[in-house]
Amino acid sequence: MATAPQAKPAPAKSTVVVPAVQEPRRESLRDTMESIVFAFILAFLFRTFEAEAFVIPTGSMAPTLYGRHKEADCVQCGCHIVVGASDEYDPDSGLLRHNARLQSALCPNCRFENTQLKDELAFNGDRILVNKFPYEIGEPLRWDVFVFKFPEEPDVNYIKRLVGLPGETIRIRHGDLFRADGPSEQILRKQDPGKQRRLQIPVYDDAHPPTNLLSAGWPERWSPVVRADDAGGGVGGWTESAEGWTRTPEQRVYRLERKAADETRWLRYRHFVPFPADWKNFSDERPPEPKARLISDFCGYNATSSREQQPDLGDTFDLGPFWVGDLTVNFTVGVGDVSDNGELVIEICEGVHFYRARLGMRDGIARIFEINQGLDPNQERELAAGAFDPGDASDVDISFSNADDRLCLWVNDQLVDFGPGAELVRNPATGLTLPQDSDLCPVGIGAQGLTAIVRNLRLERDIYYRGHSDPMGLRHRRLEDLLDSPAEWGRFFQDQLDETVELQVDEDGFLALGDNSPRSRDSREWKHGMQSVPRRHLVGRAFFIYWPHGVPFLNNGRGYPLVYHKEETDRFDKNRERVAEKVKDYPKWTVPFYPQVDRMRRIR
Repeated sequence: MATAPQAKPAPAKSTVVVPAVQEPRRESLRDTMESIVFAFILAFLFRTFEAEAFVIPTGSMAPTLYGRHKEADCVQCGCHIVVGASDEYDPDSGLLRHNARLQSALCPNCRFENTQLKDELAFNGDRILVNKFPYEIGEPLRWDVFVFKFPEEPDVNYIKRLVGLPGETIRIRHGDLFRADGPSEQILRKQDPGKQRRLQIPVYDDAHPPTNLLSAGWPERWSPVVRADDAGGGVGGWTESAEGWTRTPEQRVYRLERKAADETRWLRYRHFVPFPADWKNFSDERPPEPKARLISDFCGYNATSSREQQPDLGDTFDLGPFWVGDLTVNFTVGVGDVSDNGELVIEICEGVHFYRARLGMRDGIARIFEINQGLDPNQERELAAGAFDPGDASDVDISFSNADDRLCLWVNDQLVDFGPGAELVRNPATGLTLPQDSDLCPVGIGAQGLTAIVRNLRLERDIYYRGHSDPMGLRHRRLEDLLDSPAEWGRFFQDQLDETVELQVDEDGFLALGDNSPRSRDSREWKHGMQSVPRRHLVGRAFFIYWPHGVPFLNNGRGYPLVYHKEETDRFDKNRERVAEKVKDYPKWTVPFYPQVDRMRRIR
């Protein structure tokens, strides 16, 4: 049993209010011009001394770094979409590839197919600064984003994340990375939880619901629930309830009154993610057939189509075949009328393992617990405790994460210090963690003995490292089809696709993987004997995005064209080279534009 640290003074009782939505502060013209000047001065100075500027060509490091890409807002839920567009463009010729122009993309939030992406402008990749000095005087560090000469083509620069050090054996297993030593292994996690937090991939933002689909009868993903009466009832053992929490759909606010919180009342996430076929039913005005599914390694940046005709949407998009159990939930909560036992409870499931954070809103102590459903579903085992300061209890930002076998809790962006008790110990000999029905609704927020208002709900997942970056095959499609049946998914995965991979790092080399695992050509796929990056091929550590891309304005936000794209045709000239034609509806460069200041930042 962990010993609780010294309690902090109890926060004063407060009345809960929903703060008014504030408009973001607008950058002044002076701020904008100073940012532009600073960025170019910085780039010039570093280029002169120990840094060099690079442009990211592809999306192998998305979402950390963007290659050539397009952006738009989803026409159904309003979520911002960023998708890779490097496949349609040949950087050597400067031409669009024949019949490769991007036609549509799925929204990462509601999975609606957005066809307006075809006509959106394409932006070049992020411009970054790479510091050469650290590798001249010291050793590269695990998790560095680094630039190096591609071992198979040393005149070509690559950028990846450094995951393996000299002489190590790196095991890729079920989305995680391990340092292997025979049958034993040690999971590789980021020492700085803040870096881990930055690498999360969005699953669902409750501020952007697909209202048209909901009006047609599709269920909300977040819902007040109670335990189902029978083992097969509801979703993952939970069923909707009119007791406890109430929902205000227009404001996306969930409220629990203290008088209804005599026991822990639950608000849970059910992964009712619509697939393209569900949107087809909606457009055909057929009744919805919602299914709760496992959260998978779907990556919105890759969910594009370049085909004019799409007879079978399921064959077009990679919907993510692999179950991801490493999740992070973020929300804002206001609490008031707190009783002596008033607490918030946050729960994340991963297979038979349930993890809970209990936040005492009076004593300022947070405790984390593990429940092994395979042993005793009613037995909580306390792992650690730590003090936190809720500040103004009417407006508290909370994040709870289970990633890389470590539990992290942030309160108002301050990491609660749980010590080593937050690091989970797994024995690989005990077998594979497989999904359960509970993983269909893997996250819950509970409250007891207080009034609570929850808003700004966002669910994210960790990067899932695939054993291979192969194109989607029949077995992957089968796994996608089984995401609504955890037991069948687990059996098929064990029998057909348990893709554990081991990579040996050379004694003077380093292992490189891309953050966008499904679309990264990295150490997993390089020629045998050339899977390590030799030390002599290191260029430097990427450390700053100094120019993401210019944002056009005027002319309905598109700017005015200077140059248009040209596309390869199926005709050849007398020299047997493809004839290129100007694409009159697809500008390549436009003016005027302003800098995307919010993405000028340090690379982590």
